[in-house]
Amino acid sequence: MCRPHGPRASFFMVSGGLCLLFCDAFALETVAIGQGGTLDWQGRGAAAVSTLDAEYRAPRDPDNPGGTPKLLVGNAPGGLIEFSSPDFPRGLLPKRVVECPQGSCEEANIADGALARGGTIALPTYSSFSLQYKKPDLKEDLAELITSESGGEETAVELKNFDAFGQLLLLDLGARFGVNRLRFYPRNTVHRSPATPFQEDFLRSYELFVNDGLDLTREGVQIWKQVLLERNNKTPVVDVVLDPPQYVQSIRLKSLTQFNWEIDEFEVYGTGFLPTAFYLSNIFDAGGAATWVRLRWEEEPRGDPGLSQVQIRTRTGTDESPFVFTRRLRGKPNAEEIPFSVDDPTEEMTRAEFESLPKIDAQGREWEPASVQDDLVNWSPFSTPFPASAANGPGSPILSPGPRRYLQFQVLFQSADPEAVRALRSLSFDFLIPPLADELVGEIFPRQVEPSQSSSFVYVVRPVMNTSGLRGFDTVELSTPTKVEGIDRLEVLDSQGRLLAGRDFSGLQDTALAEGFQIAAVAKDRLRVRFPLVQENGAQARILFRTSILTYSTNFSSTASLSTEPLAAQAVTSGDAASLGEGDTPDFSGTTVLSPQVQRGDLLARVELGPNPFTPNGDGINDEAALHYSLLSLSLARPVEITIHDLAGRLVRVLYAGAEANGRYEDKTWDGRDGQGQRVAPGIYLVRIEARGDATTDTQTRTVSLVY
Repeated sequence: MCRPHGPRASFFMVSGGLCLLFCDAFALETVAIGQGGTLDWQGRGAAAVSTLDAEYRAPRDPDNPGGTPKLLVGNAPGGLIEFSSPDFPRGLLPKRVVECPQGSCEEANIADGALARGGTIALPTYSSFSLQYKKPDLKEDLAELITSESGGEETAVELKNFDAFGQLLLLDLGARFGVNRLRFYPRNTVHRSPATPFQEDFLRSYELFVNDGLDLTREGVQIWKQVLLERNNKTPVVDVVLDPPQYVQSIRLKSLTQFNWEIDEFEVYGTGFLPTAFYLSNIFDAGGAATWVRLRWEEEPRGDPGLSQVQIRTRTGTDESPFVFTRRLRGKPNAEEIPFSVDDPTEEMTRAEFESLPKIDAQGREWEPASVQDDLVNWSPFSTPFPASAANGPGSPILSPGPRRYLQFQVLFQSADPEAVRALRSLSFDFLIPPLADELVGEIFPRQVEPSQSSSFVYVVRPVMNTSGLRGFDTVELSTPTKVEGIDRLEVLDSQGRLLAGRDFSGLQDTALAEGFQIAAVAKDRLRVRFPLVQENGAQARILFRTSILTYSTNFSSTASLSTEPLAAQAVTSGDAASLGEGDTPDFSGTTVLSPQVQRGDLLARVELGPNPFTPNGDGINDEAALHYSLLSLSLARPVEITIHDLAGRLVRVLYAGAEANGRYEDKTWDGRDGQGQRVAPGIYLVRIEARGDATTDTQTRTVSLVY
């Protein structure tokens, strides 16, 4: 049955009747952030959606190192993001380290703030038998060691009145920085402190190491790089220059002396943009289930563009928080962690209630906060990164699950050089509300075939339409491993599986729109087809087509849309859409097709050469020999070489040398000439094709006769 959607609508012919399809009320909405947008990167401003604060786990709780990390609110974990700069107003980019100016260097000290970023400072080898420190004092003095606040010179970390040889001071900065200088010193040196005249208690023999946060063993243990070995230091203020600057996250200072020493301040200075920085957007609330359509962004590199990159990911959810808050009985060992409210056990615990714990319930039991976990039921994981090639262009479809009410994105900035950076000038995304359907379920059959053979498939999209006002769809775009060999038929069935309408096609060139059915487009890796409007809950849109499978596992993903608004595509979810034949069991239904024989290691299949013989005499008939072949198991482009040889094995011509991935290739021809462009003598020649994968090489040879 046709449903009107508003006062201004277009009409679509369905089986002789008119159906209202689209109105102005359903135009795409756009949210724009940064330059030219109505929102800034911290969610301030106006937009077509409301926003909720971003939440993330602190890397550590400085007040409770062994406990559950706190949940923090903000867009820049570790404070490593710049939300605007003179070069990039309203732009988003990693912070640039403030270089140490002449005179005071307190502002530029990277070590100051390490604990807030999740870093640590420790004396792990400190003797527990020494009475010099009580544990709370040591913790406070270590924190003071890397704090650039005036007045701190009254305290220091003291290693005195016992054998200090071999003591280790470990500093984790909480992030990676380009570091060009390290400095440490006792009291009454850089900071005048006559009440603590310990300027002679400086470290006279030591070893200094750094680690960049990436150089680790397989078990995750740091591999230290020595930067200095000093056995006879005579300078109270140790000032180590790293030239050229190095990426550093952790520093290790080892004492090689038995004599008293202390450190008042340990300072770290750097240069350039941070090599790694992370941004987390606010949560965007569409107010109801929405189809999140496409994301676009503008980025600009500084420095060598090959040394920096931006990775953007999205996730979607059905409730306000991507976290689950849990509680447990106080004082009970191994107590169960419960994610429900104390006051109403039928509801999930909110963050506000979690932070108000401990609480005593009606039965007199006391509950305390337990762990904060990722909500993997109501929120999807973050997606794979959007392709870098989509930057500064039309963008890329949002493939996080939908329709869903909430969307969040994250940005990871990475650089391999302190002077290389990429800034996001702006980011925008589109959404559609109400969506096309509550859910679109897709299924393909059969789900196991021989590799590289033309196989017939049926692909079904079934809409779930339980919410009023949903729009339905009339277009399906299906990804394919290679260009399809044929689209034989399109059908629409009702929820009972009865045929409502269908159309057969004579070939891929049969592209006219008739009775609502059409082959709209066919490319090397996808097809797009039209149906009469599909709006019934449980109806089926079926595509019967032929193609070849080239890998062990091939996923046929798809999206659905309306022809009146093709950009508002909704992803189709793999599942059980229909009963499609013998062996189609619900438990194994989906959109993946297997071809186990590919595991044998073959890279080449269906190698065909013709006409044979061929006659390159310029008469326009059989002047070229065409080589067709399929590549298997090459998800990434790998070297392929095609050469022509005579029967003695001598090379006549390199016909092709390049990189190719999975696919069916029908674009190589030989015109009977050698590498110098000269016609070769009549005879029999060998055409050799070689494909080189990561673990194997596959070669096939065909003979061809050349006559004049």
